[in-house]
Amino acid sequence: MKFLSLRWKISGILVFSNIFLGALVIFIVQRSVTESLENELIERGNTIAINLSHYTGELILEDDRIGLTKLISNLLSFETTQYILIQNSDGSIISDTFNRNIPPELQAREVGVEINEYLPELITLKDLNEECYDIVVPVEEGSLGFIRIGMKRSYIVEKVKETSTYIILSILIVTIIGIIIVYFLANKIINPILMLAKCANEISTGKLEDKVTIKTNDEINYMAEAVERLRESLNIALARLNKNKTIRI
Repeated sequence: MKFLSLRWKISGILVFSNIFLGALVIFIVQRSVTESLENELIERGNTIAINLSHYTGELILEDDRIGLTKLISNLLSFETTQYILIQNSDGSIISDTFNRNIPPELQAREVGVEINEYLPELITLKDLNEECYDIVVPVEEGSLGFIRIGMKRSYIVEKVKETSTYIILSILIVTIIGIIIVYFLANKIINPILMLAKCANEISTGKLEDKVTIKTNDEINYMAEAVERLRESLNIALARLNKNKTIRI
């Protein structure tokens, strides 16, 4: 059977336990962080859309497309916002941030007052390689039109990736520190065992002169005392045997 040092066994247990616990923590954190960021992103998009709806009603009535374009262009500075569309009550897009090159995925979606802005549809924009939560908020209850804002799902993915990377690095650092600590602690455990094994081997070869003096204040100390009693017993037994031989002679 291949010999495997106790220190490596302890280090292996530490590494595998850290990997298991780390994977579990990452899984839990990813789920909770994703859900939290998703709610935050949708809430942010709703806030922007609702605020925008307060300023666009008059511009929609006047069909001021230039004014609408200027208004929505200023809102694209948010890192989480991919696009903004404004549709009239007929569903026609009268203003957008795509310079009229609106992705077909957005044009294909029909919006209405029955749409729940807190449960937006996740739309994949193939040309932009981006997934967006398409948030729809009515203007004057839909009688004037609708505001549509696309919130980037990649924002959530990036934040979750950053959090996961931080956790993984923390686990690696803790594991490395743990292995170093275990290595030195294992030496304190292993060295007395090796000394005890050496003493037992010497006793097995008949070397009974040296006392077993291992003091560890733990179970190893009990083993050392037992080996020392064995040495003394063998010493006494050999002395009696030699004495009997001498008498017979």
